[in-house]
Parts: sequence; C-alpha cells; structure tokens
Amino acid sequence: MTGYLSQMGVAASSGWVFGVLISPMQADLGWSRSELVGVVTLARLLNGLVGVRLGPLVDKHGARALITLSAIGATACMLGTALSQELWQYYACWLAFGLFMPGLSSVGPPVAISNWFIRRRTQAVMIYTFGSATAGLVLAPIMAQVAGGLGWRAAWAGMGLLFLAVAPSAWIFVRHRPEDLGLRPDGLASSAEAEQMKASPADPEAEPAWTIRQALRSHTFWLLTFGFMLTSFPASSIFIHMPSFVESKGFSSTAGAAAISFYGGGVLIGRFVWGFVVARVGVYKALVAYGFGYGVSIFLFVAPYNLPAIYATTVLLGISIAGAQQLHVQAFADYFGRRIVGSLLGYAGIGAALTGAAAPLVAAAAYDHSSSYVLTFSFFGGFCLLAGVAFLFSKPSPAPAAAPSPSHLPVSN
Repeated sequence: MTGYLSQMGVAASSGWVFGVLISPMQADLGWSRSELVGVVTLARLLNGLVGVRLGPLVDKHGARALITLSAIGATACMLGTALSQELWQYYACWLAFGLFMPGLSSVGPPVAISNWFIRRRTQAVMIYTFGSATAGLVLAPIMAQVAGGLGWRAAWAGMGLLFLAVAPSAWIFVRHRPEDLGLRPDGLASSAEAEQMKASPADPEAEPAWTIRQALRSHTFWLLTFGFMLTSFPASSIFIHMPSFVESKGFSSTAGAAAISFYGGGVLIGRFVWGFVVARVGVYKALVAYGFGYGVSIFLFVAPYNLPAIYATTVLLGISIAGAQQLHVQAFADYFGRRIVGSLLGYAGIGAALTGAAAPLVAAAAYDHSSSYVLTFSFFGGFCLLAGVAFLFSKPSPAPAAAPSPSHLPVSN
C-alpha cells in the first residue's frame, strides 16, 4: 500500500495531474507552456542525480526512513506550488520536489519490493505500479474537476494531502529485508516452507550473485540502461502533453482531459497484460516485446484525426507503456540480484533522468514553435524501436565465476 500510494502521488504530480493543470495555470499566471513544464525537467534531473547517491544507502539501511521523510518533504512542495505567485517560487518548490522523488519512486519502493519478493516479484511489482494507473484513471479526472470548481491551487493542495498519507504508512509498515524479522522472501517462514525455498529457484542463495563492479562492467547492464533511457523520452512526456495534443487536433479541452482517462484505462489493463506476459515468457522476452510494441503504438497514436480513433489508439498506447515500470523495477533485480538493486537503479537512473527530464520540455518547445506534436512524438516512436533492438541484445547471463556469495556482497563500491 505504501508503494502504491507513493507511486500514485509521483506519477500524478509529475505527469497525469500536471497535464490537466497546465491550461488553467497558464491562463491564470500568464506563463508560457515551456516555463510551466520546465519544472518537471529540473525535478527529474535531480531525481536521477540524487538517486545515484541514495541507491547504495538504501541497499545498506533500507527504505523506511527515506520514504517517510520524502513524503513529508513532497507534501510541503505541493502546498508550496499551490501558494506560488512568482515563477521563482514555483521553481523552488519543484527543485525541492526533485530531491524527494527518488525516495518515493525510482529508489525507495522498488528496492523494498525487490528485497521482499523473489518468486512473487512480478505480482508485487504489478500491484505497486497500479498506483500510476490509478493516478491517470481516477486522480487526474478528479483533480480536473477540482481545478474547474475550486481552482488549480486547490488541486495542488489535494496532491499535498495524498503525500501526507504516505509518511505514516511508510514508517509503520516498511522494513528493510524479511531476514531482519526472521522471515524469508515471499512471506515464507515455516521450516517446511524454508525447505521448499531451498529447493526452488527463488532461494536467495540461488539468486544472481553479482557485485556492483561486475554489473557495471557488463554489456547487459548498459544495454538495459540504454533501452530504458530511450523509452523514457515518450514515457515521461506524452501523457503530460496528451490533453494539449488532442486540443491541437481541433477538439475541446474536455475531450483532451477525457483522453487522459482513456490512457489511464489502457495503463490499468496493461498492468495485467504485462504481469501475465512476464510470468509466462520471462523478463527478457517481455523487454523485447515492450520496446518494439511501444514504438508501434506511438506511431498509431499520432495518426488519427477523429476522436474515436484517437481514444482507441490512446488505450493501446496506455497498454504499451504499462510495461515500463514493471520491467524497469524487475529487470535489474532479476538479472543481477536483489542485494545491489538500489545501487544499479541509481546508476541506470542517470540516463533515464536526463532523457526523461528533457523530453517534456522538448515537446513543449516544439509545440510553442510549430503548434504540433506529431513530428516530436514520431521521433519518440523511433527511439522505442531502437530500444527494442537494445533489449534484444541484453539477454541475461550468469554472474562471473569469481563472484562472492550473496552473504558477502558489497552494497557499494
């Protein structure tokens, strides 16, 4: 539940809800679209840079304190956004929010989940990523109504209340590893279950036994990082600009806001689809399907000019992107082991942060220049096809023979 709420809050504030609040904020404040969206770029850059430093610490000490403090800080940032009158105040709030994002999304919850689940990791990650789908399907329409009735400032204050609910949940329920409580991953505790674990691939001793140094020297790690970096272009930007994209095709703002709900519905369906795919064919084949499938869905999305076709391709786009979080969280843990996953997510997050931070601003600037998103989104589709090629060559391999046992794995270089 803690990861679900934190994921919903971050996905909504930096994407789903942000997208539906751009127009009312622009109308009220008079700032350009690039100025408004620029805060997402800065926050995501900080997210990637800070995540590198936090990853080893979370591997060593756990995510409990990090998630709790990050949630409290994010609450203050959202309330500050609601009260902003000047551009510098708005940017100051989001710069601070960027410092708290890793604890709520890219590092904190994924590391906790990876440590507590092995055999059931796919299902656990799927439930965690439902937070993003809920943000689009439920929270974005609600906040659009709040903004329409009470103003955009009330909507940002509501986001602050959501983050405030995360803090006590994290402090009460989050713990580092099940072994700290005398338990086993996946909730196994009895001697009979323990014997079953020893005979199964889910035994922690049967996990990949990589060190951080070995992982960073492997081509597999860098191919995964490159692939996720490319797919972060559309993943971080299309849904922010989706209402404006629909409006740019001559439809109303109401139709644009409705597209977010269709997209959220597709993401929700996609959680089940990708959970099933990963369980049936494994992470590697699912990654390849995700890269190529996401690229094709983007090209289909930019083509239609009638509303029903736009909504239909929006659902398909949502199903495709739903694989991003599932696979990003699971791939590094499955390929390299759960005890160094925080460090690897931090290193991999640098590239994704750079592209994910730049993409919303690039799309906004392109629209300000040409009043169209089609060419920019088409480039993003091509990047996804290239990511599919990278994933194709990222087949997992055994840890080097000289790797130490998991009980002696370092948590940092």
